[in-house]
Amino acid sequence: MKNIKSGLILTLLFFTALQHSYVESESKQSILHPNGLLWKIEKQGMVASYLYGTMHVGNPEVVKLSPEVEQAFVQSDHFVMEVLLNFQAMGYMASASFFNDGRTLKDVMGRPEYKRLSGLINKRLFISPDVMNHMKPWAVLMLLMMPADQRVQSEVALDMVLYRRASQRRIRLAGLETVQEQVAVFESMTLQDQLWMLNRSVEDIDNIDAQLPEMLNAYLNRDLAQLVKIQQKFMYEDSMIDDRFLYQLLDIRNIKMAQRIEPVLEQGNAFIAIGALHLPGEAGILHLLEQQGYKVTSIY
Repeated sequence: MKNIKSGLILTLLFFTALQHSYVESESKQSILHPNGLLWKIEKQGMVASYLYGTMHVGNPEVVKLSPEVEQAFVQSDHFVMEVLLNFQAMGYMASASFFNDGRTLKDVMGRPEYKRLSGLINKRLFISPDVMNHMKPWAVLMLLMMPADQRVQSEVALDMVLYRRASQRRIRLAGLETVQEQVAVFESMTLQDQLWMLNRSVEDIDNIDAQLPEMLNAYLNRDLAQLVKIQQKFMYEDSMIDDRFLYQLLDIRNIKMAQRIEPVLEQGNAFIAIGALHLPGEAGILHLLEQQGYKVTSIY
């Protein structure tokens, strides 16, 4: 159960980090802030802070910080991430992931769909059928989307590495959101919408797996515009379900996080780590900060 708890909340951050944050008319050429993972955030009269875009995987190339990022991180005296990954947060996520009203996943899914899902989960994850049967559709979806390095629990993801290092330095720690707020994004979906997203992901799992290396390469090249382009392949044109979900998952959260970042920036010398694709585009956090009078500069 411990692996399920940690894996689920880490996958939540991974999933949100790989979503697009852009206006549909934007292209690779026109997207705002198309390149860069580390951004210097400045305003007159304030000490500069740094905003770093993460990808939630344990790949050694991702976890190893560049000299520019390492310097900004070790010299900061305030570390901020989307959600503090403490024991309480993981416990809440695990609890919220399971039905508590007597229903089971087998009850709410059709028999053929449940059988197909079970076979896929058995190939990818070490989860007993009984555990999976009591999980909510959105929680199973998160586990299904888990990258290979997180499935085996052999590598610690970038966000957790930064959190642990900041904790060891005993600097100030803060989260821009609570885990309750993140879970609420998923809980706000109807059961039917959750099942639709789960079933479509099962159908397209081979394509999803094939695109993850592309995303990793784009991230390592610090190419946010390319990440946006790749992410568009995950969107379905025959339904508005994923559009509604992403509006809640990204646009609404971006506004909230940008507002909550401001008091941190006023204190100065902060290192803020959030999913890389919360950064670019018209609805991205970088542009939202610019609208509040901040100067943003790509450092790496």
